[in-house]
Amino acid sequence: MKSDDHCSQCDHKDGCRLAYEKLGKVKGSNVASKVIVAFLVPIGVFIGALAAGQRLLQDRFDEKVLILVSFLLAVCLTLLVVVVIRAIGEIGKERRW
Repeated sequence: MKSDDHCSQCDHKDGCRLAYEKLGKVKGSNVASKVIVAFLVPIGVFIGALAAGQRLLQDRFDEKVLILVSFLLAVCLTLLVVVVIRAIGEIGKERRW
């Protein structure tokens, strides 16, 4: 089905067509790298810190305490990484203007 057939009864068809044409011509930055940094890096840091904490601290704590300490360590490290990423993003915004 063509979009013209679907939109033929609509009062806003010209406005929609112009809007989609403008959106199609927009030259924006690639968001794939931003998505990776925003979502995958913190998840990877959390998993890596949790595994490293389990391995490095396994002889120092009891099993239940080890899980809690490793989890808290991973959360703190992940939050630190997120704060650093946001700070780098803010610095980048200031330099663009």
